[in-house]
Amino acid sequence: MTEILQQLVNGLAGGCVYAGLALAVSVVFQGTGLLNFAQGEMAVVAAYAAWSLAAAGWPPVAAIPVVVAGSAALGAVLERVLVRPVEGTSPLALITVTAALLLGLNGLVAVIWGTDPHSWDSPFGASAVRLGDVVLTAQQIGSVAVVAVVMVAVGCFFRFTGLGLRMKAVAINPGSAVLLGIRPGRMLAVGWALAGAVGGVAGLMTAPTVGLSPEMMQGPLLMAFAAAALGGFASPFGSALGGVVLGVLTTMAARYVPALGGDLALVVPFGVIFLVLLVKPSGLFGRAAVVRS
Repeated sequence: MTEILQQLVNGLAGGCVYAGLALAVSVVFQGTGLLNFAQGEMAVVAAYAAWSLAAAGWPPVAAIPVVVAGSAALGAVLERVLVRPVEGTSPLALITVTAALLLGLNGLVAVIWGTDPHSWDSPFGASAVRLGDVVLTAQQIGSVAVVAVVMVAVGCFFRFTGLGLRMKAVAINPGSAVLLGIRPGRMLAVGWALAGAVGGVAGLMTAPTVGLSPEMMQGPLLMAFAAAALGGFASPFGSALGGVVLGVLTTMAARYVPALGGDLALVVPFGVIFLVLLVKPSGLFGRAAVVRS
């Protein structure tokens, strides 16, 4: 029983990596109706920036807010400079732009910081808490707490604030939003900025666990898209919950399902997603359809 509980804790902690990134993916979709394939690389930039500030002597309490704000600014700039010119064209053009951003940011990180992996100490410290025979590290506890707070904050933003409701209106029907006096361009920039900030948090929570490298978020990004598909791309809560579920399923499958060690453990969560989408294509918490005109 103790081992099962320990594996559950490990799965929850790993799922927070997917949940944070899936939340950022959902924020872009919720606010703009688009999928950002460069979301993982934006998180990598944030992680490296925090690592550089830490190496320069900045304490985490000062470095993290600066990096999150910088990630928000990066998201807004990328939307303004690269996404805005093709906004309103074909979906294929938008997909191409975000895919090009993925490759471009990955190359930029390699040029600035190199390709050698680096380690970064957890901002929560190296301590651990024992609950009987189950061990919870400070990084695990901190990651779960931070992702939970961000998830609640994003949900409240879209549900209870005027800005969040206007962003949802633009994503659902930009034409009607314009008739209501909403400026879609501004809402798109805000959506990318918010996603940049959330993705930056995800990168900061991931780096102490997996280490720093230009490719550190490529695997988690795939799982984040899967988590968003499971929970519903249009639902920040569902996307984050999907990430946690995938983390637990992957960990449990790798440990307890024979012949499913390593990457083969991904067969189980993706099989669950396939079954869910057969029954509810929009995901467990997603809308049935999103209309763009």
